[in-house]
Amino acid sequence: MDKNIIPEIIYAKAKNSLKSPGTTLSDAINFGFSYIEHKDHIVEYIVANKRIMKRIFGEIPDSEINPEYKTIGDLWTAKLCISDKLSDKQILLSNSEFSIVIDIDLNQN
Repeated sequence: MDKNIIPEIIYAKAKNSLKSPGTTLSDAINFGFSYIEHKDHIVEYIVANKRIMKRIFGEIPDSEINPEYKTIGDLWTAKLCISDKLSDKQILLSNSEFSIVIDIDLNQN
C-alpha cells in the first residue's frame, strides 16, 4: 500500500449510506460484507474511529491486530484502518478500487 487510502475511502464518490438492520457491531459488519459481496466485490478495507476499532477487536473474535503500513489489523479479507474523521456511529467498508464504499450507520441510541 503505497499511498494513504483512508481519504480515498472517506471521500469516495461511489459511497452509499446504509442503516444497519441489526443491533450489534457484528450485525453491521456482517451486513456490510454481504452487501459488498452481493455486488461481486471483496471487502478490502474497513475504516472506523479508534473507539469503534477498539470495539471491533473486543467484540469480533476473527479480528487480528497486525500493524502494517497505514493499517492496524485484519478482519477476514479486510485491512483495518483508523480515522478520527468518522463518528462513533459509522463504519466504512470498501473494495480495493473504492468503486463501492458503504457508510453504515451503527444504529446506536
